[in-house]
Amino acid sequence: MSKYIDIEYCGSWGYGGPANRLKAAIAKSYPDVEIKCHSANGATSVIEVNVVVNGTKHQIWRKGKADTENGHAAIVAAIKPLLWSI
Repeated sequence: MSKYIDIEYCGSWGYGGPANRLKAAIAKSYPDVEIKCHSANGATSVIEVNVVVNGTKHQIWRKGKADTENGHAAIVAAIKPLLWSI
């Protein structure tokens, strides 16, 4: 079964730094899971996190930069059930 975490960030408003800090926080908790982090190539004003299982996206987060910077623990906690129960 193919599983990975996909982080997509606003490509116009400088969200790359916060997205990469989030990637590091997730990798610390799930070191054996692939994490893809990429720009949305446009203005979305959000950082979106999906757990992708066999090609199906399961969105767990879609919020702005400040919420994401303060939400690392909530995001890490929301990933666990999807990684292990699907």
